Amino acid sequence: MAIRSERIAVFAGTREGHDLARYLADTGRLERTDFFVATEYGRNALEDVPGVRVIAGRMDREAMDKCFRRRGYRQIVDATHPYAAEVTENLRAAAEDCSIAYMRLLREEEDYDRNKIRFVDSPREAAALLDDEDEKFLLTTGARDIGAYAQVKDLRQRGCARVLPAEESLRACLEAGFSRERIICMQGPFTRAMNIATMEQFGCSVLVTKSTGRAGGFPEKAALAEEGYRVIVIGRPEKEEGFTLKEIIERLEIE
Repeated sequence: MAIRSERIAVFAGTREGHDLARYLADTGRLERTDFFVATEYGRNALEDVPGVRVIAGRMDREAMDKCFRRRGYRQIVDATHPYAAEVTENLRAAAEDCSIAYMRLLREEEDYDRNKIRFVDSPREAAALLDDEDEKFLLTTGARDIGAYAQVKDLRQRGCARVLPAEESLRACLEAGFSRERIICMQGPFTRAMNIATMEQFGCSVLVTKSTGRAGGFPEKAALAEEGYRVIVIGRPEKEEGFTLKEIIERLEIE
């Protein structure tokens, strides 16, 4: 195994990951940190942080293990998306195998009235609900699991998807069967007014989203339930253990 260096690896994919890059830049630690992102879109999202070193590309468990051993990191910070459960599992296991300290950066969830929101466990369960009705709906769950909605009846007429402005996101929507005129490629988070305007423009009465916290604009989406829209939320995969951004910064400061 490589001699342990002072380098840190941050696996980004959230706004908190970007905020952590800003903190490291402000404290002069950025030159000792590598940021890993899954896509070129992720790389572009960090472009405004001067001096950031970004490595783009998806890695499986084996690739992570090889990378960690070769580079000899002393600390892995997992700032991937709350729903990237498989990536988090692989990161945690690879760090343990390589005897590297691991910290999970958590996105805090918001409080809201659960009586006005329908919770489901998976995209497929959400798709089954949509398939049993005739209302038009807006998906704001990202493109990763968009294929789960491919068999929803009258998808081209009823379904609308709002995804990140990346080629792979648009491609996934088209492959799932969404019509081009009902695909919105935009970067959020969005205001409550913007969400309402989108629902009105496309004639949607149902919103499907994920519990992405304040950083992901979840309160503004959940608020649609107060406006008379139906809101379906795909719950987070599991209750995670980890640290807030503030707590991770505090731990990095004392090292």
